Amino acid sequence: MLSEIGLMILSSICVFSSQEESIINGWLEQPVLAPNEAHSEIQQFIKRRTTLLEFPETASEWRDKSENLRRELLEKVVFSGVPAEWIEGEPQVVFGDVIETDKGYLIRKLRYEALPGLWIPALLYEPTESKGKIPAVLNVNGHVGPPGKAIEYEQIRCINLAKRGMLALHPEWLFFGELAGEDYKHNRLAYLDLCGTSGLAVFYLAMKHGLDFLEKYPKTDPKRIAMTGLSGGGWQTIILSALDTRISLVVPNAGYICLFCRVDNVSDIGDLEQNPTDLVSIADYPCLTAMLAPRPTLLIYNEKDDCCFQSHRSRPAVFEPVTPFFELFDKADDFQFYNNIDPGTHNYEKDNREQFYRFINKYFLSPPFEIPPNPPLPKGGKRVISQSEKVDSEIPSDDEVLKQEELNVGLPENNANFFTLASELMEDLPVNRPPEGNPDELAKWQAEGRDRLRKVLRLKSMTAKASILKETSDGELKARYYKISIGEEWSVPAVAISKSEAIPGSIAIVLADKGKATVAETVEKLTENGSLVIAVDPLFMGECVPASSLWQYAQMVATVGERPLGIQVGQIGAIIEWVCKEYKTPCVRGARGGERVSLYSIGWNASIVALSACGLYGDKVQSVLLEDAPASLKLLIEKHLDYETYPALFCFGLLKQFDVQELIALCAPIKIELMQEEN
Repeated sequence: MLSEIGLMILSSICVFSSQEESIINGWLEQPVLAPNEAHSEIQQFIKRRTTLLEFPETASEWRDKSENLRRELLEKVVFSGVPAEWIEGEPQVVFGDVIETDKGYLIRKLRYEALPGLWIPALLYEPTESKGKIPAVLNVNGHVGPPGKAIEYEQIRCINLAKRGMLALHPEWLFFGELAGEDYKHNRLAYLDLCGTSGLAVFYLAMKHGLDFLEKYPKTDPKRIAMTGLSGGGWQTIILSALDTRISLVVPNAGYICLFCRVDNVSDIGDLEQNPTDLVSIADYPCLTAMLAPRPTLLIYNEKDDCCFQSHRSRPAVFEPVTPFFELFDKADDFQFYNNIDPGTHNYEKDNREQFYRFINKYFLSPPFEIPPNPPLPKGGKRVISQSEKVDSEIPSDDEVLKQEELNVGLPENNANFFTLASELMEDLPVNRPPEGNPDELAKWQAEGRDRLRKVLRLKSMTAKASILKETSDGELKARYYKISIGEEWSVPAVAISKSEAIPGSIAIVLADKGKATVAETVEKLTENGSLVIAVDPLFMGECVPASSLWQYAQMVATVGERPLGIQVGQIGAIIEWVCKEYKTPCVRGARGGERVSLYSIGWNASIVALSACGLYGDKVQSVLLEDAPASLKLLIEKHLDYETYPALFCFGLLKQFDVQELIALCAPIKIELMQEEN
């Protein structure tokens, strides 16, 4: 009988608890912000920090400015934190087989080191008969899938260049062709960023050392080196050409656009290498384009591009604003824009190729000039083609396209990738571990550590104020909806829930990776214990996730010089301050009735935010409970996790200075409790 009574009591408690959790869940699921409000705030935040193109007074002034920008971009973006051995010394080159043809050219297989341990396979298309030094073209492809450098339109273009008496080098791009593999995924450059080493450097060195090889090749005329590519190849073209003036003619095809357009058009955003940390805090893509002046430049875009960067957006974004820079050098005719209509999609097909041939012929070849005929004449036979005979037309070569396996170069075993490079870098990280045993040394380490953390997070001072949107109640439970304004730029939704007998001053702030709508169980338990619970959604959580793509907006926040994690931490810090004032809690350690704000986090991102906020605003925090927190930031790399999963955690240089245990040490003597599954 007693057991039956006990079961009845337990059952009634469970039902009661379940009812309260259901009520709380309904409250937390209700949106606080207006539709698209958070998305719009993120867009405006990025746009306000985008570096705009400034027009110089003279050509000389722009030359000097361009050189300064090159140095700054290489130092602060491309090679930030990069080991000296990656940059110094001559890259190794290993030649492989040669494919002979009877079409007036041959194909040399080779590989070169982009950096120690990372080899890039490449193909060199070379005229079989040439006199003296000849032009050379660095050809790069974009996101072409498994074929990589063997994709048909790349082969046809390289063959045509060789038949025109030019060298054409085509390196493989990371994640494609022979460099296929999950740990070559472009966004995994974030593994290196986390360690404080620029992941962009891998892309840059892969291009640069291809250019180094091409420039030093015995047949190359170093004054006539061009670069071209579609999509990601167009991006490679603008990056290397803007930063390396050895490239004397530039033809990117549908490769980039300004950040304003990216913010407003998700299809234009691209991968992490295209919006690398801090790039646009120094120079946006219109500026990079202007840095090409006065070198001959043809921008190719496509009318109905089904990928990105449609012509109608690109022309006013990166061509029209840059034309005056070429005019400064009296080179307006050397800067051209071509809008492809046939087929008008994302392509480097015949029409676009012929625009490229026309352009390179104009600047690199003087008519009449000689090219091997197709089909060939008897050995030694040639014919002279004059400008009037449409030398800009493509030389038919479709039947010369080879299979991918015929063009494979081969790679050594254990070729490096983002995972192996990061694994080596993180072995000795973090570099500043807390001292043990001496309280004074720990206090000094904490003070210095807080400065380091603020620097890594690019933390800004933030203040919060709130407006009450509505209040509601159900039995003993009551809720108040707040819109918390952080500075002039951010709105954070918050719901404060308590029971009527809540303990004065016992306040818990709850945040979760998946948003406040998922924390009803946690809130119910805390209110049952008498706490006032404030569930909030900081940037990139819950209601504050942009409607389209979280990770792509996160990378744009970082490229303008901010840090998503730093914004999240700053918002929680400002909310802690606001809570202390709003609820008249002293929030000062040692004060009577103080030390009563607790932080509860659920998820990896939220837990690192809570720990960081505690470390920086710990004088106002009593305790921190972390649910489903990572045991170490190294797990992001060790588990081969994608940047897209936790973009805020891949904060540049965070692991170099702090792992989870260092963040916990920064919080001492505050109580930190971890509730986590084994990870």
